[in-house]
Amino acid sequence: MSEYETFSLIYDAVMANYDYDEAFRWVKGVAVERDRLDILEMAMGTGKLTEKLTAMGMVVGFDRSEEMLMQAYRRLYKNPRAKWTKMDLRNFSFGKSFDLILCLCDGLNYLPDEADLLACFKQVRAHLNTGGRFLFDLNTAARFWEYGDLKEIRDEEGYFLTWENHFDGAVNRYVITAFLEEEDGSYERFDEIHEEYVYDEKTVEKCLREAGLKALAMYDGYSFSPATPQSKRISFVAGIDE
Repeated sequence: MSEYETFSLIYDAVMANYDYDEAFRWVKGVAVERDRLDILEMAMGTGKLTEKLTAMGMVVGFDRSEEMLMQAYRRLYKNPRAKWTKMDLRNFSFGKSFDLILCLCDGLNYLPDEADLLACFKQVRAHLNTGGRFLFDLNTAARFWEYGDLKEIRDEEGYFLTWENHFDGAVNRYVITAFLEEEDGSYERFDEIHEEYVYDEKTVEKCLREAGLKALAMYDGYSFSPATPQSKRISFVAGIDE
């Protein structure tokens, strides 16, 4: 699995096109209705969505990248409704269960094979309260084909970045080279490679069933319209298979 290391320092700036407000509205629209929810956020990143989720209840978040968690700390350390720790999607473990578990912004696309996806879903099942909801999204092949062999250059305040994309039909690879400005005006170079893996709906539903969960709905992005073969992001609502 890829990890965000130095890229974490500019992640929020580079990902400014991701609409956290839209994602949060969708979560509120499909989550169970309770006055206060116990929430688990998987692959929480820099905590931008976490901060919004605290309006719905107590949030425990985790990520496998220490560097991303450092950015989350800077955002959340004064928020009494947020806690966070370092864990992995495939083997996370807490001594409690949750009303709402979620993994948005294509975190599950970073799992490299079906066995990893199943392992993650089994951990979700072990931590989900009866009647609770598991929300997650996945980038689709349609999105990655749209990216194609994209090459992008960004020259922004504090950093210069090149982003090269390649999709082979199963794995989408981002090759990132960036130069970050230091306090003395010099620039430090870093290189990172990130890979996202494509899972079709049938594979996702099969893994959910094997884990004791079931798909309740599949939406086109963060809308409330059903997903289609042209959907570039599919957002899933799942629950315990009773």
